[in-house]
Amino acid sequence: MSTNPLQACLDVLISPDTAFDGLHSKKGWWLAPFLLINASFVAMFLYYFANVDFPWLKEIMLDQIAAGEEMTAEDLEVISGSLQQSSMTVWSIVGSIFFVLFLNSVLAIYLNIATKFSGKNEFGFVDWFGLGWWISMPHVVAVSLSMLMVMFSTSGMISLENLSVTTFNSLIFGVDVTSPWFNFLNGIDLLMFWSIALIAMGLKSWLGMDTKKAGIIALAPYGFLYGVWALFILLG
Repeated sequence: MSTNPLQACLDVLISPDTAFDGLHSKKGWWLAPFLLINASFVAMFLYYFANVDFPWLKEIMLDQIAAGEEMTAEDLEVISGSLQQSSMTVWSIVGSIFFVLFLNSVLAIYLNIATKFSGKNEFGFVDWFGLGWWISMPHVVAVSLSMLMVMFSTSGMISLENLSVTTFNSLIFGVDVTSPWFNFLNGIDLLMFWSIALIAMGLKSWLGMDTKKAGIIALAPYGFLYGVWALFILLG
């Protein structure tokens, strides 16, 4: 069992089976992964925008906007003026933090409902919200890989869409940003499956669930989301 919150953050990544034991009783410990994950987002975007070739990035973004909608030269000039390095840094940081907060809140609501029918369940929304930050620790690994990619880039020409190096699109498919499958394949990340496995392990540890039931509960929301998303793309 981990002796402090920071050790627990590492233990969740390298030995989750034992790390989750006792975490449910450490009510405030989830603040450690919460702060670590959000600090990693702040560090990544500060580092990214300090090193990216911003004129190139701005041109790429304007091309994408122009390709997606019919715009006049005046419209593009107005948008160009709003694409400032400092404001994009701030909005990228704020957006990533709120996005993870939203996802963890939705996950906590789902787990709170899905586990109500378990025979032994003493946990509520706050407990599952705390678990969400432990199972989000792979984000720190993903951010570290992204920062390494920026570090080893000699040109600084790395778009925001290509900042994640462990997505299906980056690793396998490589579809263009204009493809309807681009966001879908960019949304499926190898580290997402790590988080799903951590959810299942957390359920097994906290509720004593068998592996099959915990796995189904952990995988169900992701399967539903990406299944519906793929269906909309196919029908659209």
